[in-house]
Amino acid sequence: MKYETEQALRIKSLAMDVIEALMKDQSDYEQKDLKQATELFARCVCDLVNVYTNISEDHDTTLRGTVVKAKVGYNALVKDRSITRE
Repeated sequence: MKYETEQALRIKSLAMDVIEALMKDQSDYEQKDLKQATELFARCVCDLVNVYTNISEDHDTTLRGTVVKAKVGYNALVKDRSITRE
């Protein structure tokens, strides 16, 4: 599988995990954590658009950074719930 596709699917997987965590009825999140996760995932969208439209010159580095942003955003929401992604 192409590297860019693998990274994009990794980001999608993390985003889907965030959606799942947010949809749980017993979820209780602090505003600062929600704000941080929202900012990071918004930056992920911007990065992916830059890669897709060839605005980004170094796709590999951009995608690696995007995966890190998605992981940090995910971990901000589940940090006190014993499940984190590395």
